[in-house]
Amino acid sequence: MWKRYGLFCTAIMLATVFAAFMPVVSAGSSGGNFNTIAAQEGGLQKVLIGQNLEFDGFRTPVIVYRVVSGDVANTYPADNNRIYNVNWPTAGAFFVNYNTTTKNGEAQLSVEAPIIPLTIKVGSATVEGVMVGTTAIRVDTAGINLFDEDVVDLVINGPTGQISHDAKNDQQFTDITVSELKEYGTTAGLKIGGWKVGEYTFQVKTESGEACGLEDESVVEKLNIGEIPAEPTPTLVATPTAKVEVTPLKSPPVVTPSPVPTSAPTPVTTVMPSPSVAPVPVSTPVPTTVPTPTPATPCFEFMCAVVGLAVAVCLIWRRG
Repeated sequence: MWKRYGLFCTAIMLATVFAAFMPVVSAGSSGGNFNTIAAQEGGLQKVLIGQNLEFDGFRTPVIVYRVVSGDVANTYPADNNRIYNVNWPTAGAFFVNYNTTTKNGEAQLSVEAPIIPLTIKVGSATVEGVMVGTTAIRVDTAGINLFDEDVVDLVINGPTGQISHDAKNDQQFTDITVSELKEYGTTAGLKIGGWKVGEYTFQVKTESGEACGLEDESVVEKLNIGEIPAEPTPTLVATPTAKVEVTPLKSPPVVTPSPVPTSAPTPVTTVMPSPSVAPVPVSTPVPTTVPTPTPATPCFEFMCAVVGLAVAVCLIWRRG
């Protein structure tokens, strides 16, 4: 009896363990054109805005109800168990075939907007350029909420055009699943050894027919290989400062000596004494040029002496 009881307990424990490892939500994408929603109670099944939905195992007609604060706000009926290009609000609770009495449905949905982040990194640092010789980069898509089975393209354009397959490093960039895309964001990263110098762009795009009908894409990120772009100079608000005028150096001027004017002679005033009249200044007369005497004729003095002697003899003779 105790042996049977032990086997029974063991079976219960194993069933509990297996149940714990079974996925709560069995619906999702299998890489096709529809996000398959399964009829099951409990758990939320993810729906992204823009997807196509296919309902499996529900009673017909299939209707999705949007409930806000306990009241039905919107209804979205399926067409032949399918809904195309979901464009519902993300707020509220969504139920398939909602029961207003039990406040429950055959399945509950979680509606989100698609998120495809993209950042180029080396290690943990975001970069816009790397030097030649860098072996790998990280194409970080952390936070992406597409299904792992969805098919996307990692569109890489370089100096020679789009790179769909890198044979040198054995890397595929187009027609890859989201789970494969995530590998390029791990430590191993994306190898760029042997890539040409120049500018590259990176972008993730969904392949609609293999991503539940979702058409979406990430932002475009740039990477320069071989030259690191200069960081933009921050714009600073200029503080007014005193203006300093700089006078350029000049050669000392060459001074040309000016002629000194000759002063005219100052006239000398001669004061004449007078008992009754005040002295009047008299200008000094300009000196008269005295002619130089002509030299005497030879024997002139001798002839004068002879004439004088003759006159004297005549005067004496007459007195006698």
